Amino acid sequence: VLGLDVNLPTGAFDRNAHPGRNLGANYTSVEPIFALTYLNPQGWEASAKFMYNIKTRNRETHYQSGDEFHMDYLLGYRSGEWAYGLSGYYLKQTTDDRLNGQNIGNRGQVLAIGPALQYSSKSGDQFIVKWDHETQVKNRFAGDKVWLNYVHRF
Repeated sequence: VLGLDVNLPTGAFDRNAHPGRNLGANYTSVEPIFALTYLNPQGWEASAKFMYNIKTRNRETHYQSGDEFHMDYLLGYRSGEWAYGLSGYYLKQTTDDRLNGQNIGNRGQVLAIGPALQYSSKSGDQFIVKWDHETQVKNRFAGDKVWLNYVHRF
């Protein structure tokens, strides 16, 4: 699959607010995407989604985060209605952050890995639980993420 995400500067933004309190980031980003999945007849699966995020400058703060390569991955096994395996993500910032046009460094990175479990009902609904433990974190918040997803086929 090939795709392109475009994220527009929507949501409230106040340059004087704590960064975690803004709903929007006040910049545009463009992200080409390439994803693929391999499923073999014995039930093994390997999936990856590769993305490259290119960001513009925040016009109010004059801050521009660097571009980032990141990927999501899954190595798993499917048996009947159940699937399980290891999933996670990797992110590496490829260019430095800039403030008022000046290079200020601050490249981030993270590697996350953890278990994933999926149940697919006969009707096509899916329930997915994942836990991602972050490692090798630099210049980013670090932690664990638990994902609970429900997918309904229309």
